[in-house]
Amino acid sequence: MAAAPLNVLMVGTGEYTTGFVGGGASGSDKKVGVVGLTLFDLRRRGKVGQLGMVGTNGTKFPAIRQHLDTNISKVYNGLDTSFESYPANDTKDPDAYKAAIDALKPGDAITIFTPDTTHYPIALYAIERKIHVMITKPAVKTLEHHQALIEAAKKNSVYVYIEHHKRFDPAPSRSWRRSRPGRA
Repeated sequence: MAAAPLNVLMVGTGEYTTGFVGGGASGSDKKVGVVGLTLFDLRRRGKVGQLGMVGTNGTKFPAIRQHLDTNISKVYNGLDTSFESYPANDTKDPDAYKAAIDALKPGDAITIFTPDTTHYPIALYAIERKIHVMITKPAVKTLEHHQALIEAAKKNSVYVYIEHHKRFDPAPSRSWRRSRPGRA
């Protein structure tokens, strides 16, 4: 019998996760986000189970849900963009990630797309609860924190992955090639 798909919590509700910034769609190439869209599709395919999203300001969630419905569900053949949200729609809580992570079970996963200085405490909190972690770059700000996450991951038998979203982006690749002497 196949194992149930893992549940995933998206930590961070901004541009990379939802495409929602400043009260509306991002002006960048990520108008519908990347993380949320990918996970909604993976859920449709049965690759992941329940999805959650956590930010620090729950009052944004009604507008985020409307944004996702308009720009994803209505565009991508009714793709289900539902998710459990933390904190509540009438609450602001910088530590809401703790309750959201506590709602997961060991072996589930989180993605972290938040300000760089918040990566370490969020990742460590999840790892200590046996939750797999994907962190956007830079993973953490100090070598000490990198080493602490590695040790915690080993101790708790979880994966910690650092996502480098610009690795395959053509614009930085072109800039890098152009910056090299004798290259165009």
